[in-house]
Amino acid sequence: MTDRRTFLGSLLAAPLAGGLPAYALAQADVTKIFVGFPAGGLPDAVARTVAGPVGRANGGTAVVENRPGANGRLAAQGVRTAPPDGRALLVCPASALVHLPHVYPDLGYDPFADFAPVAQVCENAFAFAISGKIPATTMAEWVAWCRQNPDKASFGSPGQGSSPHFMGVTLARALGLTMNHIPYRGNNFALTDSAGGHISGMVSTTGQLLAPHRGGQMRILGVTSPKRLAELPEVPTFAELGVPALTLTEGTWVMASSKTPPAVVNRLSEAIVESLKDAAAVQALKVQADIAPLGSRALAARLRKDYDERGAGIKAAGFTAGQG
Repeated sequence: MTDRRTFLGSLLAAPLAGGLPAYALAQADVTKIFVGFPAGGLPDAVARTVAGPVGRANGGTAVVENRPGANGRLAAQGVRTAPPDGRALLVCPASALVHLPHVYPDLGYDPFADFAPVAQVCENAFAFAISGKIPATTMAEWVAWCRQNPDKASFGSPGQGSSPHFMGVTLARALGLTMNHIPYRGNNFALTDSAGGHISGMVSTTGQLLAPHRGGQMRILGVTSPKRLAELPEVPTFAELGVPALTLTEGTWVMASSKTPPAVVNRLSEAIVESLKDAAAVQALKVQADIAPLGSRALAARLRKDYDERGAGIKAAGFTAGQG
């Protein structure tokens, strides 16, 4: 009689369909969505929103893998070096592909050679907000406070050389201020320190700052949208404040390896765009950003346009990662 352990061992060792053992087949059905920031931020929320449709489009499930640090570069590298089968996707703010390449010559990836646009999910404006502990309710009062307290004038961002870092430097220059830049590994940590009064302000998405603004922990003084936001009718745009260079919005994008077969990219793109029509599925995401779907072709055009425009702006400003 065959020993039971020997029999079970032979089952586990035997190859299954396609010559793959069971654990390999299970892994083949899992799509990894890489996010270069901690859980809780907008890219993470987008990844979790699209995980269901992406997993189903690939015939399995999808998991979100957060790899915070280096302005999202760790997550980008994870997708760049993964097998190009559509089962490794990057969810990132547009700045990872249109801003950082102009700031870091040795970035380690090329936005055009290494990635294939899959879909844009949403779009958001940014805001500059100060700690609710600071006695200022307008930009003019904030400027006066900074001049009276130059050693305390500071702002946080999700990383050195990031898009919010660039915006903070641009704002300080326009206002004639010197503000110390404090980089964090994601804006959740910057928000905690700013609300607590450990730093005086920060640049982040309006969606992240809306609740603490309404709760009094933070005070939004300006937004980057072309016109005032319906959620913040009392807050002026930066154009109104005399800083038109800070009129911009940013998409959150889903990217695949550039070597991914076009048919796979199109399948994933269609699944994501179609899923965004489900009001219930995107309800939580709408708190942080405007749902603004773009398919793969439209996103490719947007990538080129934003890349060229942001590069021109960075060059004109002379911005470097070490500023602030």
